[in-house]
Amino acid sequence: MFVTTIRGNTMQRTTTRLITRTVLAAALAAASATPFAVQAAPDHHARAEAECRNCGTVVSNHTYKREPESASGVGGVGGAVVGGLLGNQVGSGRGRTLATVAGAVGGAYAGNRIERNMKAETYTDVRVKMATGSYRTFTEKGAPRFHNGEHVRVLDGRLVR
Repeated sequence: MFVTTIRGNTMQRTTTRLITRTVLAAALAAASATPFAVQAAPDHHARAEAECRNCGTVVSNHTYKREPESASGVGGVGGAVVGGLLGNQVGSGRGRTLATVAGAVGGAYAGNRIERNMKAETYTDVRVKMATGSYRTFTEKGAPRFHNGEHVRVLDGRLVR
């Protein structure tokens, strides 16, 4: 009976060891297979990052007016006529002639400047820090549409929300 008990305990220990080793081997196999499963799974983060390479954040806006390169001449002609008439009212003789010419020249310049200011267009330079880390500047016609810190995307070379 004593021999059977020792033999039974030995078998029980051997069985316990075998089960423990099997469980450890299965756990090791599962742990080592995990990286392969992760690599095989679709990476949604990388896809979202690739889709958002055209995304960015507005860093600054700079609004300014740009005058046309040339005016039609209507302002210059109108200014010359008005300036000449006003200059003709001053002095007499050669002084009147000189005042008329000076008034016409000054009026033409002023009329030209007024016309160009009236036809000036507003532009906004929008500086964007892209998701890739680079900076890009987009020039848009009109008042600013985007605010600092706003997330934007580049679509066909234009900024969109």
